[in-house]
Amino acid sequence: MQLHKTLLEDVEEDEFGLIALYGDLEGFKMAYLLNKYLKLQLKRERRDLDFNHKSVKAYYAHYSFKDLKNFRSYHLVANKFKGESKKILSAGSLFEEEEVRPLQVNLVPEYKKVDFFLKIDEELNQKDLNLLVNAISQIPQVRAVYKIDTDLLKSKQNLIFE
Repeated sequence: MQLHKTLLEDVEEDEFGLIALYGDLEGFKMAYLLNKYLKLQLKRERRDLDFNHKSVKAYYAHYSFKDLKNFRSYHLVANKFKGESKKILSAGSLFEEEEVRPLQVNLVPEYKKVDFFLKIDEELNQKDLNLLVNAISQIPQVRAVYKIDTDLLKSKQNLIFE
């Protein structure tokens, strides 16, 4: 039986554009505003993105739209999950005591203050990406928006959805 090896350099990474969005909005409201201003059709996925972070299972809202005309897919994903961390204080007694603390976990830890990411699956040229950023910046409820260089992103694997 022959053994096949695949080197890590041989694996081709998917190219995508990434935009950071700041706005104190619920996910459905951000998706609605992007649909309205950018003429997208973002819809909530049946299943949210789920990740295990230490003692917490985090769920991030995920909206997507496949633009068949331009051969692109758009993904709006929340960066913040607010949950509770449970810690057992005493397990030797008749009744277990648990300490419950509020906890915030980020999908992309190096951008803790970002509320949402808009991921565009096909690589956009800089002109198109700048036009998209400018269009999003016209939305009054969006406090700040900027593009992220995905080559410098440490937790790129968290943004692979399929």
